[in-house]
Amino acid sequence: MIDLRGADVDPAPESIVDAIRAGEPTRPGHPTVHAPPPTRVHAHVARLGPDADIDRRAALAAVGVVRGVETAHDDELAAARESLRSLSPPSVDAEELRAARRRAAAAGSEAERLGERVATLRGRVTALREEGDADARADAEASLSEATRHLSEASTERVAAAQRLSMLEERARRARDAREERLRLEDRVGNLERAVRGARADAVAPEFHDARRRARSLLDDASGRKAAGDAPSGLRDALAVAAIAPFGAPVVVDPGVAAAAGSLDALRTHLGGPFVLR
Repeated sequence: MIDLRGADVDPAPESIVDAIRAGEPTRPGHPTVHAPPPTRVHAHVARLGPDADIDRRAALAAVGVVRGVETAHDDELAAARESLRSLSPPSVDAEELRAARRRAAAAGSEAERLGERVATLRGRVTALREEGDADARADAEASLSEATRHLSEASTERVAAAQRLSMLEERARRARDAREERLRLEDRVGNLERAVRGARADAVAPEFHDARRRARSLLDDASGRKAAGDAPSGLRDALAVAAIAPFGAPVVVDPGVAAAAGSLDALRTHLGGPFVLR
């Protein structure tokens, strides 16, 4: 216990609380508390003052974490988190997909146009062969040969464009499926995290209620007046959480709370861990 009541030191209680929660090293110009690292519980009860107001369930869940409480949901949560981490949806460029669709449509239209031209020219060559016009037939055959070559190229382009589009659409489908799976896993992880927090809080709740009763007794002053009856509920909760949490780093105790406890020895016994009186 460090008693800073009346000490000629600059840091306000809030600055000391911030330093405890930050751990070491601290930023230049800020106070440093040389102590073991803070725990998750310090986020809830780093300062014990008359205005203490904590989220009881969240604080108890934090105590459960620090005390290594295991739950029936731990394995499921670990598996769900691992599945979420390993999920790697393929990237899809929307503009690339739109361009592939335009390319496939254009290639298809061009192949159809050339196919119709080849059919027309083939019919013309046949007709000229029957008519016996050799010169006209030669010109038509040359046009047919050129059109057939262009059709072959267009058909190759149509197949390539269709394959490219199919690949991108499959990638987009897998990306949609992966996004849906991510949302499902995120929802599952969130539900399991809440279940784990609830189970941890429930596991330490009996000790918390015992400690809360002790906190009420602690705040009875020596004259027998029931100070606990006047103490805010949040303060009794905070004192109870601090009593069952395994602290290495200290908590900051308001002098008024220490006075209500009757003696520093009684307060030290209740908390069972280091604290700074400020």
